[in-house]
Amino acid sequence: MKWLGLGAVLWTSGGCLIPQDESYLNALPIQRNRPPRFVESQVEPPARIIGGYGSDKLCDLKFSVFVEDPDTADRLTVNWFVDYDPSQPRGPDSVSRVEPRDNRVVRGDSATFQVSFNSGNLSRLNQLGDHVVEAIVSDTILVGRDPEPKPIPLSDGSIFNDAGYTATYVWFVRTEGNGCQ
Repeated sequence: MKWLGLGAVLWTSGGCLIPQDESYLNALPIQRNRPPRFVESQVEPPARIIGGYGSDKLCDLKFSVFVEDPDTADRLTVNWFVDYDPSQPRGPDSVSRVEPRDNRVVRGDSATFQVSFNSGNLSRLNQLGDHVVEAIVSDTILVGRDPEPKPIPLSDGSIFNDAGYTATYVWFVRTEGNGCQ
C-alpha cells in the first residue's frame, strides 16, 4: 500500500493540478538594433596622442578605423571632426561610408581621413597648436552628432522607432609646423 501511495504522489507531483491558460506569440519579436564598435587593434595611428605634426618628420597623417556591427546588413557611416565645438555646431570635416559585405560583423573596408601639412587642403590641423580628431561611427543618420531612430512598420500598422547608435574614437594632435615644405 505504501508503494502505491508513493507512486500516486510522484505521478501527480510531476505536473500542475490547476489548469494553466495558454498564450502564444502572435508574431516573432522584432530584432532590435545593436551598436557598432571600433576594432581597436586595427586603429591607425595606434597612439592616441600624436606630437610633431608639421615637423620635418611628420608631414602627412592618415587616420584609419575598422568598424564592426552585429547587424551585418547595416550601412555604417564614419563622420570625421577636427576641433568640434558644441557651442558652434557644424557638419563633419569628412565622411566615410562602410558598406555591408558577405554578412561579416567586422567590415572588410576601413574608413580613412588623411591630411597633409601645407597642402592646398585647408585643414584645421594645419594651424599651430593642439587639436582633437574624432571619428564617430553611426548605424543611422546623424542629426548634428546624435543618431536618429529607425522607423520600423509593424504588422498592426503602427511604427516602432528602433534606437540608432554611435561610437567615438579620439586622437589628440599637436601641430608644430615649420618643417614641411
